[in-house]
Amino acid sequence: MPATSGVPAAEPSPSRTSVLRLAGPGLVVAATGIGSGDVVAGTVAGANYGVVLLWAIAVGALFKFVLNEGIARWQLATGTTALEGWADHLPRWVTIYFGVYLVLWTVAVSAALTNATGLGIANLTGGRISQPWGAVLHSLVGCAFVLRGGYGGFEKVMKGLVGLMGVSIVFCAAMTLHDPVAMLRGLFVPTIPAQSGTYVLSLIGGIGGSITILSYNYWMREEGLQGARDLGYVRGDIGIAYFFTAIFGMSILLIANQAFFVGGTRLTDAQAVPRMAQMLGTVIGPIGAWAYALGFWAAVFASLLGVWQSVPYLYADYYGVMKKLPREIRSGMTRVTSRPYRLALAFITLVPLPFAFIGRPLFIIITYTVVGSLFIPFLAATLLYLNTRIPWTTPVPRNHWTTNLLLVVVLVLFLALGLQEVRNAL
Repeated sequence: MPATSGVPAAEPSPSRTSVLRLAGPGLVVAATGIGSGDVVAGTVAGANYGVVLLWAIAVGALFKFVLNEGIARWQLATGTTALEGWADHLPRWVTIYFGVYLVLWTVAVSAALTNATGLGIANLTGGRISQPWGAVLHSLVGCAFVLRGGYGGFEKVMKGLVGLMGVSIVFCAAMTLHDPVAMLRGLFVPTIPAQSGTYVLSLIGGIGGSITILSYNYWMREEGLQGARDLGYVRGDIGIAYFFTAIFGMSILLIANQAFFVGGTRLTDAQAVPRMAQMLGTVIGPIGAWAYALGFWAAVFASLLGVWQSVPYLYADYYGVMKKLPREIRSGMTRVTSRPYRLALAFITLVPLPFAFIGRPLFIIITYTVVGSLFIPFLAATLLYLNTRIPWTTPVPRNHWTTNLLLVVVLVLFLALGLQEVRNAL
């Protein structure tokens, strides 16, 4: 079988290798999506409601798999990104709406991630590096790394961070698990406690990322994934990524349940992460405190690196789409060396720095997870149209009726949760 474009001929096609090797961009998606949204939303939910919201993490991971598989299948079938699909087949206001939302989302997510990495390094160093200056440091380091490192180096670092955070956080969850029956009930019996709508929305919307799902289009290009022959590999790649995402998110919630909810301890803003580490140090020993601190930092730093590397692709692609440039020129613009990419990276790096000093890191992160989750129904609606109504000339399958059903469920669920929050606010 001939090599795909952009993949050296000496290398086997990804579709002919085992998905278990996790060599594709799925692991990068997992590392990017797992971050402050998962860690902090899971911590707050576990502290306030125990294990009854475990089901929301599983549902969120399933929804993100369906959405990510949909945008990947669109690209395999058409050779274009989801953003290009919106511009080509939907009214122009849709693309304009996304551009406005992308800017607002960037401010929220970059502020959340820098605050989260600041918390992580402050906890890991025992306060020797303060939260505000740790946030600034990570933003600048992330920018420098993206500018100097190619995709290959970026992918290797992300895989290392995933391994580090996975082993440490799952270890802490296993060592503190005390009621497996309650855990299974929370996973398989959906319950929405009173006043928990925001946290349910944060868990479902935050788990596995939001706009960063679109990054898979550009990382597929980096890996040379294209056409129907790579569909099986892509599905396996995404499936493993979101399975890992669900396990990680559930582990965070289980640890928070033991740290705060079981003992009736109230969660207080920026002290959530240090106090959880202190509890683990008491229950497991010093290795527990270090494992959690290291896992939390690895998770949020991996998410920051993933966003800093991937979101500029979206800005560069958006610029080319709005200027109606030829596809070949747009492809060249979605590279780390292009001017639109670097200007977007500078924006993402600098805009969150003032937010590092406002002293409300947890509030910023929770706000980001809610804002980010608002993108999900928009993506579901557009995939219902693109992958069902637009003609394809390739053997890549269109949406199955079960996929369309799940996409409709995403729309209905987020509408219901949104109405619940309005009632609570009133």
